[in-house]
Amino acid sequence: MNKTIVGGFVSVKSIIEAKSRHIYKIYIERSRYDKILSSDLRVPEQRQYSVLINSGSEYTFVDANEFEKIMPNSNAGGIAAEVGERIFTPSEEVFSIRNGYIAILDGIEDPFNFAYALRSLYASGVDAVIVPERNFFTASDTVVRSSAGASELIKACTVPDITEACKVLKSKGYFIATTAKTPKAKDLYRCKISRPFCVVFGGEKRGISKETLEIAELCIKIKYPRECHYSLPACSAISIISFECARKLENFHR
Repeated sequence: MNKTIVGGFVSVKSIIEAKSRHIYKIYIERSRYDKILSSDLRVPEQRQYSVLINSGSEYTFVDANEFEKIMPNSNAGGIAAEVGERIFTPSEEVFSIRNGYIAILDGIEDPFNFAYALRSLYASGVDAVIVPERNFFTASDTVVRSSAGASELIKACTVPDITEACKVLKSKGYFIATTAKTPKAKDLYRCKISRPFCVVFGGEKRGISKETLEIAELCIKIKYPRECHYSLPACSAISIISFECARKLENFHR
């Protein structure tokens, strides 16, 4: 199993909470730790150390030079962990979510955009995310930190074929929607959706495959208030669409 280093309290805490990766060892910079524990004004940071030390994972104190070797040129705040690969939820379990709100990310080609997308999807209440087998979860530190830990907290599974995953979800009663600027695309703010619901997001370059578009029952787009010669970045569009879908699905529940 591949090992990698993840830095920062939020990232390490998210992995601990989600049990999303095996933690081999937590590293704590000793000089920073001693300074914080001797201060009466840094109680929140003292609590952070308590969370790490009492997590049940192996931990060790290292000096500043050794920590710099572990996490070079970082702003990890003197906290890092050596972790394993992301532990994914079995696809069968995700496909079996009843009355769910699922998102599929297909073709996001930048780890930062991938992380920002996961951040929005988790915050908007998505129950699970489905990604291709080749994805940016392997870019652990970048994705975990840029997503503020959402990459670890959100339920995720990988599939070999996005179109086939959509077919399985559709067979289980899921309403499938895609996001693309096509003549048939409907205004996000005027369309109706219902649970169980799955929305497919494509990347800025490749977009969504023709086969997946054909399976979908609805294609949605963001109607801009003014004419623009450009489109929003994928992560921005995902934020807008995921939250609006969450609002519509909540109203449907009521």
